[in-house]
Amino acid sequence: MNKILFALLFCVVAASVAPAAVPADSAVAPADSAAEMSAPQETCSEFKSELAHRDSLMAIADSSCSVEKDSLRAALNSEKAKGENWEKSYETMKKSNETCAKALSVSVGVNEKNKEKENQSRSQAAMMTSSSFFGGIALGMLLFWLIFD
Repeated sequence: MNKILFALLFCVVAASVAPAAVPADSAVAPADSAAEMSAPQETCSEFKSELAHRDSLMAIADSSCSVEKDSLRAALNSEKAKGENWEKSYETMKKSNETCAKALSVSVGVNEKNKEKENQSRSQAAMMTSSSFFGGIALGMLLFWLIFD
């Protein structure tokens, strides 16, 4: 759009500045020269008003673009902050998961050791009960043999 306006302005200015080809034998009336002088001034004022209008439109477009740029920048900063927050949350969850996994493995290890100790104490209790029982039978047989023999 700017290139078109510039080209149009250049053509009009070039046409108004270039001298018109006037035949040598024709007489120029003073009224015609005054009309020709006022025509470039009118076109010049028209172009100035068009340029002012274009500049105001460009200023409006620039301000709307700057508002859009600012909103996009704010959205980008918001997304960065969200990303950093999610990354921190992920790292925290990862550390918590590692801590929980270690605690779980320690707890499972302790439970297995306690279970082995319980099984060992049960087997020892069963062994002591059976050895006590068999010891009582052996003592009873010895006494029976000593008494009745």
